[in-house]
Amino acid sequence: MATDRPAADKPNPSPSYDAQDITVLEGLEAVRKRPGMYIGSTGIRGLHHLVYEVVDNSVDEALAGHAGEVHVTIHPDNSITVVDDGRGIPVAVMEKEGKPAVEVVLTVLHAGGKFGEGGGYKVSGGLHGVGVSVVNALSESLRVEIRRDGWVWTQEYVRGVPQADLARGERTTATGTTITFLPDAEVMETLDFDFSTLEERLRETAFLTRGLRIGLTDERGEGKSVDFQYDGGIQDFVAYLNENKEPVQRKIVYFSSESEEGAVEVAMQWNSSYQESVFSFANNINTHEGGSHLSGFRSALTRTLNKYARERQLLKERDPNLAGEDVREGLTAVVSAKLSEPQFEGQTKTKLGNPGMQGLTESIVNKGLDEFLEENPQDARAIILKAVQAAQARSAARKARDLTRRKSALENSRLPGKLADCSVKDPALSELFIVEGDSAGGSAKQGRDRATQAILPLRGKILNVERARIDKVLSNAEIQALITAIGTGVRDDFDIEKARYHKIILMTDADVDGAHIRTLALTLLFREMLPLIDAGYVYIAKPPLYKMKAGKTERYIEKDSELEEILLADKLERFSVFDRTGDEKRLTEARWKRFTRLLKQYGGWASALRALSRHDVVDFLHESGILEAHVTDEEGLVRLLEQPEVDGAAFTVELADRNDDELVVRSVERRTGHARTRHVRRSMLQANEYRQLVRVHEQLVQAVGSPPFDIRLGDHRETAVSFDELRAKVMDMASRGVEINRFKGLGEMNAEQLRETTMDPATRTLARVTMEDAAAAERVFSMLMGDQVEPRRNFIEENASLVTNLDV
Repeated sequence: MATDRPAADKPNPSPSYDAQDITVLEGLEAVRKRPGMYIGSTGIRGLHHLVYEVVDNSVDEALAGHAGEVHVTIHPDNSITVVDDGRGIPVAVMEKEGKPAVEVVLTVLHAGGKFGEGGGYKVSGGLHGVGVSVVNALSESLRVEIRRDGWVWTQEYVRGVPQADLARGERTTATGTTITFLPDAEVMETLDFDFSTLEERLRETAFLTRGLRIGLTDERGEGKSVDFQYDGGIQDFVAYLNENKEPVQRKIVYFSSESEEGAVEVAMQWNSSYQESVFSFANNINTHEGGSHLSGFRSALTRTLNKYARERQLLKERDPNLAGEDVREGLTAVVSAKLSEPQFEGQTKTKLGNPGMQGLTESIVNKGLDEFLEENPQDARAIILKAVQAAQARSAARKARDLTRRKSALENSRLPGKLADCSVKDPALSELFIVEGDSAGGSAKQGRDRATQAILPLRGKILNVERARIDKVLSNAEIQALITAIGTGVRDDFDIEKARYHKIILMTDADVDGAHIRTLALTLLFREMLPLIDAGYVYIAKPPLYKMKAGKTERYIEKDSELEEILLADKLERFSVFDRTGDEKRLTEARWKRFTRLLKQYGGWASALRALSRHDVVDFLHESGILEAHVTDEEGLVRLLEQPEVDGAAFTVELADRNDDELVVRSVERRTGHARTRHVRRSMLQANEYRQLVRVHEQLVQAVGSPPFDIRLGDHRETAVSFDELRAKVMDMASRGVEINRFKGLGEMNAEQLRETTMDPATRTLARVTMEDAAAAERVFSMLMGDQVEPRRNFIEENASLVTNLDV
């Protein structure tokens, strides 16, 4: 709290604060200085946001009726290419700026076609003209290619700075824009794009943009590829969300209308579950907090169903009206609004504020739903009966709900007996650890900070709320204890202001049972207390993965990258690496980071090339010296193979035969005399994957030299014949004399170890539970925890290969 002091008590201002102390960041400097202000974070969410901004520009072209396809490609070096067949970014010189429009769009914040009248965009999402310039600022390199006005135009940028003027290339009749960018490793914490994250976002975008075809290709690893096109729009979206559920009515309800305010379309279908899954969007932006369009939908839905139930005497005279939560039980719905001037509440655009959208949505739902009920009496009866059953269950649950609410209001002495509460009363300072089992709970109670940390052990596995109605949920003893301890209540009674803790931490073992218990608890929080997740109050404890012992010193390590950092911390610069020519390279921290980053890119391009050509072709490239020679055609390869043997090379190679499709090459490892025959396809030399591999190989040589390598650490020496082996041998040598054991779970630690590694705020690591895509989360919870077995089996089979260190 600020306090006023007499002027005499104020310290002398030092250093000075005057006009000369004001810094003005020019151009895109502000973005690079404070990237989190523009993309949310420099972590994994911010990284994916870069892709969304470029894609949103292409989708805006589709919404304006000028594009039919968008394709996103993740390249092996984690660069991204987004291609569309829209009109192409304008290239004419802007009179005031004296630059081509595309350069202004890519280098000036708040420049784009989303602000004016006329030929820009009537409907658009994204950051309203900030997006693509921010992507440019946060990219190590960006290349734009525009097909427009009968020509191909190109320009390249490095960290937002154009490297040359916009260049006009060859003639073309096509139109569209291609942007390729590589996020800047100096700014972003990670460059590893997650295919499934992009897949879910692009699928959702395709649902919301009827008829638009969106593709995603991953050139890394297995080279996955997906395509989305939904002529049914949000009707297909609802069908997708209900895929793992049993529908109450077969036909998906759909209606739409528009006015001067904008346009609204609604699709919905009830299912036999007990959960409400209603998603709202405005200009394709997911409005997580709802807003005027969602309010209009909900009020019209409740009013129309009550009116129909009364008229058909499905509700008796003495029965109260159905409540909103009754009619929405088991409902999956999508409400999508399109507006020329959306008014969002808050910078995050999660709540729509246009007041006129409420009345428009109400009138659309009133009319459309009333017509559906009249035309489909059998479906209407099933929907009403489900709502009536929900109302009866809600009435039966009222006693349990009231009991839970009363318990939440009591003092600590009346809280659940197994809760070891903390002494501090300020929720902002309080933490609740939900711990698997009494044994770990006992250790946690002994190792906690009693002032700020509360412990609630769970006995066994709690009820799966995905398969239970609210009355059964609230009558379950373990769940009741959990709800009472948290204090907020659930569903319509939920009040986040009553939360007794602002950190709710799930702490379970790293085995199958621990994962199951954690998922059950997350399902409860997601279904019944979702605002806790939205507020950032829910965390997962991350016990260490390894215990490292060197002499008498023991240390717990949380992740593989940390293990590498610790092993190399005091040894890295003592390594000497001599390459094939005898040149020595000292492994500085900067050189090692560059080497490992390039090696990951190299592995990605090599995998892509293996998928394109024969599997052993990359081995041949290592052995032949073709990469160092930058060979780009067949005759160049033949000349290379006919050259005398290279001194110091690990292999000798010669051309054995050639035919119309391939070259046959014989290679011999000098050290062992082992000979191999390689078949090299002629087309390989023209492939983009090959050219990229040559490029990254050259950068690796610049960093550490050419293989084979002689590695020295003190008196110990090793030989590595490839870049991969160089890294492996360095790590093996660094770990000599160190005992490393993989850590499995909480039960292996005593109270002191548990406190030090997992509970102490000064040393622990917590993962905050967030929800990037509510629709994707809804579908995953339904699939993993619902009644349908087949989708869950398919998920396990599809992802089995990704599991490591499985402990059953």
